[in-house]
Amino acid sequence: MLIEYHDLLPSTNDRVKELLKQEEPPKMPILVVAKRQTAGRGRTGKTWWSPDGALLMSAGFDIGAFNLKRDDLSAAALTAGEIICGVLREHFAFGNRVQIRLPNDVYIDGKKVAGVLIESPLPRYAVIGIGMNVNNRTADIPPEQQAVLEQRQITSLIDILGSTAKIPVLTADIFFRLKQHLQKNPVS
Repeated sequence: MLIEYHDLLPSTNDRVKELLKQEEPPKMPILVVAKRQTAGRGRTGKTWWSPDGALLMSAGFDIGAFNLKRDDLSAAALTAGEIICGVLREHFAFGNRVQIRLPNDVYIDGKKVAGVLIESPLPRYAVIGIGMNVNNRTADIPPEQQAVLEQRQITSLIDILGSTAKIPVLTADIFFRLKQHLQKNPVS
């Protein structure tokens, strides 16, 4: 297993894809975490606001070793969303306030708090990227992004809770639950 932490990256998904394309890819799974991204994205190329205080992670998995099928990788987004919901419910007692909005988003009280991006850069591998607004206040959204992000009705944990949360704890919990789930339960 390889774990990397970066203060700044264009994209955690892109970094995992770089690692997977090496002549000898690292031992799976791979976890790449960044404090901030400059080119975070979601499905269909939508930008993901990625400032300090957000949870920004991507995990690389060998599809065969985790019983995944390329034709059904979209089910991994649902699995990741369910895991995020479970972590949020357990850590913050959100109960039914936290829900998945298909195909790849997590909402609290009707506002988006997290998203999942699945990519498969090579036939053998899958990358599961997760972005979650944790300690980044929506009041700090840059003016040039304000209209788009307000239209998407985003929120963050700090806006809801009124206090900060421990990003490393949430990251580790999500990653290890995802790894454990995929080892036991193929998503197809």
